[in-house]
Amino acid sequence: MKLTWDNYLGNSPALYAQKVIKECGLKEPPICEQTVADYLRLEVKEIPRNLIKEFFGNLGHNVLKTVCAMLIKRGDKGCIYYNGETRLERKRLSIFHECGHEVLPWHECHDYCCTEKDVDPDVHKRMEREAFGCGSEFLMPKKLFIEDSLSLEIGIPSIERLRQRYVASMEATAIWYALTQPGLCGIVMVESSANRKQKQKDIIEPGQMVFPYNTPSRPVNPFDTQRYPLSVQYFAKSHYFPKYIRSGQGIEAGNLVFNAWHHNRQMRGEVPAAVFGSSARWSYNAECLPLGNTGKMLVLLWLPCHQLKFNYGNGVMM
Repeated sequence: MKLTWDNYLGNSPALYAQKVIKECGLKEPPICEQTVADYLRLEVKEIPRNLIKEFFGNLGHNVLKTVCAMLIKRGDKGCIYYNGETRLERKRLSIFHECGHEVLPWHECHDYCCTEKDVDPDVHKRMEREAFGCGSEFLMPKKLFIEDSLSLEIGIPSIERLRQRYVASMEATAIWYALTQPGLCGIVMVESSANRKQKQKDIIEPGQMVFPYNTPSRPVNPFDTQRYPLSVQYFAKSHYFPKYIRSGQGIEAGNLVFNAWHHNRQMRGEVPAAVFGSSARWSYNAECLPLGNTGKMLVLLWLPCHQLKFNYGNGVMM
């Protein structure tokens, strides 16, 4: 079922996912991606890597070598093809991402590919961000997700628990955790500066608006890998988090973030805001989680919220 301009719900992608979930009668996670695809009259087909060229020819082979999923439309018929070697969590987000393209009325008449970099802000375009928002709402319905996240103490273990409950990747869950938090919370993805290549195009962060003017240059060179062994890949934050951390911001040694990355060990403590280039004199509560052998690290930041009373005593996730 394609939602059209006749039943236009507004410009928030989440509203369209919420409508589909409600009409499918899905009330508890994990939300079934096949049920959503069936409702939208989309086939879902796994393409084994050794058969990619047979199905799509040379062009398809080049595409599906790097993408997780692609939506192909032929008239009223549509099919989501996904790479057979994709992990279950990534497969679910990829399928929901393509369902997001299908369900949004202003995305009609297009074919889309979902790559491993779709949560990477460097490659996010407006329509991809909209599909990511809609797909995340399918994967982790906001109302349920917020109730679950507020039933747990803030921290990386809570994100891991939510990831398991919603059958989502750690990275996608962490981003959604930050974006949906009523309190003061942010997620920073950190990587080795040596692995980061300077890009000429503007950087677009997940969930952030694209402004029609150039961002002022920083007074420091974030690609000075001797002074800044780490740099910020992207940042996602809750609405009330007081600071914005820029992609490409260099991070010096001698702090909790660097120590956790250097020792490849999960650590928790305080991080001065100055570590992320801020002139503010306060410190963030922080928890750092190195992501295996990827060279990347997830950093959860939060501050006490005096306007929001977190009540963790009214039940926990079962």
